[in-house]
Amino acid sequence: MAEVFEAELVGDLGFVRKVAIKRMLASAVAEPSAAQRFLDEARIASRLHHANVVAVVDLGLLDGLPFQVLEYVDGIDAQQLLARAGGTLPLEIALVIAGDVAHALDHAHTAVDAAGLPFGIVHRDVKPSNVIVSWAGDIKLGDFGIAVARDRTALTATGIVGTHGFLAPEQRTRAPVDGRTDVFALGLTLHALITGQTPFADIEVEARVLAGEPVPLDPTLPDDIRALLAHALAPARADRPSAGALAEAIGSALAPRIVRDARSLLRGFLAQHAPSRPSTRPGALDHLLGIEVVLADEGAGEVRRFATVHAEPAPAPPKRRWPLLLIPALLAGAGGIAYVAWPTRAVAPIDAAPVVVAPVPPDAAPVPADAPLVVAEVPADAAAVKHPPRKAPPPPRSEGTGYLVVTGEELIGAAVTVDGAVAGYAPNLIEVALGHHRVDVVRRDGTHLGAKDVEVTTFHTRNRPAHPSW
Repeated sequence: MAEVFEAELVGDLGFVRKVAIKRMLASAVAEPSAAQRFLDEARIASRLHHANVVAVVDLGLLDGLPFQVLEYVDGIDAQQLLARAGGTLPLEIALVIAGDVAHALDHAHTAVDAAGLPFGIVHRDVKPSNVIVSWAGDIKLGDFGIAVARDRTALTATGIVGTHGFLAPEQRTRAPVDGRTDVFALGLTLHALITGQTPFADIEVEARVLAGEPVPLDPTLPDDIRALLAHALAPARADRPSAGALAEAIGSALAPRIVRDARSLLRGFLAQHAPSRPSTRPGALDHLLGIEVVLADEGAGEVRRFATVHAEPAPAPPKRRWPLLLIPALLAGAGGIAYVAWPTRAVAPIDAAPVVVAPVPPDAAPVPADAPLVVAEVPADAAAVKHPPRKAPPPPRSEGTGYLVVTGEELIGAAVTVDGAVAGYAPNLIEVALGHHRVDVVRRDGTHLGAKDVEVTTFHTRNRPAHPSW
């Protein structure tokens, strides 16, 4: 529903801060009350001041479209980190991440207003892709787009709210939710970080839990981790711990497993999966666009209005080379050519052959206006200066994730394998990395339907997933 820009917040006295601008798409604004929900998200998150929550810096209307100014987090989400790490995270790393998210949820659930009344914030969409991991080792919970709060202006759409595979039983049955709903989702998230998938990837498992059965856990998990998860994933809300109690339990499970502080442990792991650092210098496109956001008016209501303007682009300093202006001259005692160098912008190809520059003698005769222009030829056997070939830029890497779904009445409950690993079950949405994948479907009776090549792009969103068919 939105697009995100990297930007700089510029103030007086040299103040500059990198931020992210999240602007709602014009197509999404057409939905009734969508803009109000978008602004509600910013208002809810702006009340939370915690190291593990993505901070909201500002909000308003930009060219008539709602926007949020968010804290810029230089990193990737936990779902992308899972993909880079091979599908699972080391137990200690998963505990570090989940512990910080539990602290973020505890802060949100217990936040109060100036009068001491609770805001009643429930995130309702805790999952790996909403957990941001910065390369510096910070863990941030973001995307409060469907969060509930005491004074939320717009109601979320009717029906099941959240992400399939990370829904608490009360979300499935549309029952009232509270902070323990987020605890259940965090338990599923921790299980996914450790094992590579949520227990609710199979819709039949979810149905059994709705009937009151306990959530089945991976049998390879250590006993203390199984006990921790079983408590967080209790089918009844009353049997689950609070987010604060879960944070303490995760900390107790982590302490005997590490020999150094958790942040150093996480940073050491991230260093193995961080990309090469890109240049931070503005590129040609930045100079060309020169986009600035300025305050248009204070607005008739509570939302300020802004507009984009194309500022005069700051030209990058040109690289100087010394192409030759050939000026005819009569050298003393004989006719000839004097080569005079003049600084201009580069106009000659890099691999042009060298030319010797000869000074003009001080006693040279004046150049007649009608003197012919003679260009000296470079001998064919003259040594040419060879410049090293420019290295081709590396091919762009696919960043982010897309979605695919396998449907069909005869395929309900079938396992969907992506690149040789079970990624989910039909007909649930399956989130995968962007790019080429080999997808196979295995029916419940063990029958393979045959692998197919599927290309997942940025166009394959949650609402428009890829639909490979058999």
